[in-house]
Order: sequence, then structure tokens, then C-alpha cells
Amino acid sequence: MDESELQLKEFFSWEECSAFFDAWCEERKVLFFVKNSMPLSKCKWASEPLQPEVVEALKYSSLRLACKDVYGTRKRAQGKPKEQTKQRKGCGAYIVLRMSQKKNSLIVTECQLNHNHVVCPLEFAYYFKKGYLLANSCLPVRTTNKISKQFVAAQEIKRLLSYCKTKDNGVMDTLHALDNLFTNDPGTKVKLVFIEDKVIVKTVFFVTSLMRSLLQRFPPVLFFDRIVSFNEEFDLYGFICADANSRGRDCAYVLARKGTPNILRFALASLVQSVPDVKFKVRCVTLGIDIGEKEVVMEILPHARVQIFRSQVLQTLFRKAHEMDSAEDKKIWPLLCDIAASATPEAYSQAMRNMDLIFSKSFMKYYKDQWHSCREMWVEIWALETAQDLNPSELISQHKQKLIAGLHSNATVAECILDLMLIQTPKEDIQNLNDDEVATRYRSICNAEPASMIEEELGSSRHGAYDIKETTNGFSLSDGVSEFFMDQELVTCSCTIHVSSLLPCRHLFATRLQNGEALFDLKLLQKNTMALTKIL
Repeated sequence: MDESELQLKEFFSWEECSAFFDAWCEERKVLFFVKNSMPLSKCKWASEPLQPEVVEALKYSSLRLACKDVYGTRKRAQGKPKEQTKQRKGCGAYIVLRMSQKKNSLIVTECQLNHNHVVCPLEFAYYFKKGYLLANSCLPVRTTNKISKQFVAAQEIKRLLSYCKTKDNGVMDTLHALDNLFTNDPGTKVKLVFIEDKVIVKTVFFVTSLMRSLLQRFPPVLFFDRIVSFNEEFDLYGFICADANSRGRDCAYVLARKGTPNILRFALASLVQSVPDVKFKVRCVTLGIDIGEKEVVMEILPHARVQIFRSQVLQTLFRKAHEMDSAEDKKIWPLLCDIAASATPEAYSQAMRNMDLIFSKSFMKYYKDQWHSCREMWVEIWALETAQDLNPSELISQHKQKLIAGLHSNATVAECILDLMLIQTPKEDIQNLNDDEVATRYRSICNAEPASMIEEELGSSRHGAYDIKETTNGFSLSDGVSEFFMDQELVTCSCTIHVSSLLPCRHLFATRLQNGEALFDLKLLQKNTMALTKIL
């Protein structure tokens, strides 16, 4: 196809245009890129605004494709002065496309296809990638390929937004959401991974400042599972720890396109890169039953044991028994519960013998192949050491419900990020604080007057709208009127109530709740021993 044949070539979508030039460039072994363009989304039409579907399909009102060698090459022999530099004039080959008068297509209006250099097949093979033009309609793929291998900072997100030409694949909205995240929390750590050579978001990993603080305070036991499919294309995964109040707390989020491989490896490696201190502090990681590559846990966290949520194992075994076995329902569940709750190796062996009497050989073979070999990961006797008094299944279930309730149905990636930011704020946790049990414990060891004062402050901590931030020396809390300062251990506060009484105030309780510290703590009374009863 020469210049006369290419001119007036018409395309009814940018995708069609990109596919054509993919084949055209590959046949001729030439490399063209978008040198300059005018996106339709940025055009200010005087009348008759274009329909959104037209903007989405065509993307540009005009653009110029130029030969990759448009800037030429510059060489200088070693030792020769600068004025003797040899410069080859850049290649002038180009193709111009403009929107048709009907505003429903792109048409080649100009082109000059003569190159002033010899085409190199090796260079072409190295640089040419199908879909390159299509990917670059939003952001340059060289940029997205590069940032996919590292954490991105706030200024890089702003830079990407300045480059962004269209809202293709929700990229611009996702960047705006991440920009909002950085604005609210400059200490956030973010990885934004794109599908290679395409401007399509593949994975988003982020850890807020509060998450990092919680992970450093409560690292021994972590939980990781798929939380929800928040739309047809993406799943939300999360790391959760248990704080001093036995509440599940988020440590990191992973938004991943369905079918993305090596999720656990990516998530663990990113977590350790975000908070290096935890590498040798984590003692147990409990995983969802569908999380693969469990062997990478000890590779990345050398002191950690791997466990599986017991309730998920029981549910899987129960469903499989229904499929493969003819045993009565009323017998299936008790037998499975017995083996899961085995407190000694002897009890486990006896439970196995009991199952042999009831279940079919095919089911028992499945059980021995799939679950007996990894019994250390889910049977109670081997889980006691690291799980302590926690019920991992209950904790993760309650936490999932909280997260799911806070997410919009069929949310975009950007909407999911914004929803998770709201869920991260401590206001809901403070409002839902059950202070009766904590107040009862203080009453049991304190004299009447200080116990009453503590109970009042505990109750007041529920009703304040607080902005709590970690500082170099501890924490600051603003209630919209005044700002108060607390130490790193969260036992002292600058407010007049604490200074005059040496008792825990509402600011300490609210800040301890946000940061996962126990609300009942004798350290809060160590400077006021007169508050304690004589019995203590």
C-alpha cells in the first residue's frame, strides 16, 4: 500500500485503526508512534457535543504518527571536539489522521512514507509489540512497564495523571483515587502494576500509615484471604492482624485482576518491602483455603508457620462428602468436627478410625491425599501454639462482613480504593465501642470515684470526631477545637483531665482504639496508685 492508497483510509474506532497499523507496520518492518495528538475528551466543541460512546470509540480528534527515528541519531568519535559531532537528520515519515466531517470515524488525511534510513529487522523485532498504539491511547506503555516493578510515590501518580489522555480501562479514575489516598495519607505505600505492554491495571497493592503501625505493633499472627469479588474482573485480598482488643485489623490490601498468578508471593514480598521489620517477627500466617503457593510463606517469612482456616476446610470436606459419599448428613458433620478439634495425636488417630467406619473408600482416599498430609495446617492440636485464644475463622468472617458492608456493589477499582479509605477511618470503630466490659474491669480494681471518672471518659471517647496522627514523639489528636499530644506508649496525654487526675482520658482511649492497643491496661494507672483499691 503506497501513499495514495493509504490516504483517505477510514477507521470507525481507534481499536480498528490500531489493529490495522499493527499489521501494516509488521508487514513493512517500520516503527511508528503517536508523536502528538488531541484527545476527544479534551476538545471544547462549540456546538453539538459528541456522544460518550463516540469519544470512547475514536479517542482522538486528530493525531500524528511519526517514524520512531524522527529525531535521528547523533554520534561523535572519541577524542574529537564537540563541533565535529556527526548528526543524521531525523526521519520525516509520518501519517496524519483526523476526525471525519460526520464525526463518526478517523481518516488518514496526510502521509509521507519515504524513510531516510535503512530498516533494521533486529531493531524492529526488539521494539515492535502488537497493541502498542492502542495501549498508548491512555499512557505510554514504556512508563507503565517501568512503574509496575516498583513502589510509586505521590509525585509519580501526579505525573501519570498529567500524561493521561483518556479514561481508558478506568486508569485515570484509579490514578485520581490513588492521588486522593496520598493527599489524605502521605505515608501510604503503593504498588500499581499494569499488564505488560498494555495500559490496563492488573494489581494495586497499598499499605496506609495506620496499617504499617498496626503491623509493627501486632506482627506475630497474620491472616490472608480473598475477601470479595468487588466486580466481575477484580478480587479484593487482604492481610489482617489481631490487635490487643482481639479485633481484626487491616494490614494491607491487594486489588487483583481475576486469574492473576502468584498473588501470595506478590502480596508477601510487597508487605515485607513496606515494613521490613516484620520479616523475622511473623510467627504464623493463616491462609484461605483457595490461596495457592503456600510454600512461599517460609521463603519470605523464615520464622512463620503456615495454617489454613479450619472452618473453610470443614466446609470443603462437608461438600465433598455430599458429592462422593452416601453417609447420612447427621453423621458427617460431627465426624469432621471431631477430627478438626483433635487435641492430641491419639485423638486424631481415633477420629480417623471412626471416619473409616462411616465414609466410603473413595472419600477417605481423597481425605488422606488432600488433607491428612497437611493436618499440621488446620487440626487444632497443631494450631494451639500460635493461635492462642483467637478464633481465626470467626475473626476473618466478622472482618469480611465489615469490609463487604462498606464496599459499593459492582465497584470499579477506583471506587473500591475510595471505599477502603473510608473503612480505614476509626470513627465507626469508636462509635461501636462496647465500653461496658472495659468499665467493669476498671471498677473491679479502682476506687469508686476514679472508676466513675474513667467510665465517663471511656463513654465520651465514642462521641468525638477526632483526627489522630502519629508523630515523631508519639501521637497528636485534634477534636476540631484543640490539639492534644500523647507519648509513644499511649499512657500520657497533654489534656487538663489527664494532667490533673493522672487517669486515662477520652483522647488516650480513642487513640489506643485506633492503634489497636488494649483499652484496659494497668500502665494507664501507674502514675495514680491512689486510684487502685487496697486489695490490689
